[in-house]
Amino acid sequence: MGNLSAESAVTVKTAHSIQTDRRKRTVVTGVADICSFHETEIVLKLENGHVFLTGQDLHIDKLLPEENRLDINGQIDSIVYEAPRKHVAGWMAFLKKHS
Repeated sequence: MGNLSAESAVTVKTAHSIQTDRRKRTVVTGVADICSFHETEIVLKLENGHVFLTGQDLHIDKLLPEENRLDINGQIDSIVYEAPRKHVAGWMAFLKKHS
């Protein structure tokens, strides 16, 4: 039971999902912001970092901000997650203190 109370104290983060249908239609939920978009790359900000979708003929079909949802048409070639920058900055600060 001790673990349950510790877990309940943790802040709940917004979940996200990426669903791709035959690499032609993609739905992304949990989108906080669209950082950039182009026919070959879309960069999205999620609560816990960024995601890069690359491909060909990428187009934003629907943007539903009230649902934090984005519908994309076009061929998806890759999906790459980037860790939040705050961890990198924290690590750099740690190195500076100990050098």
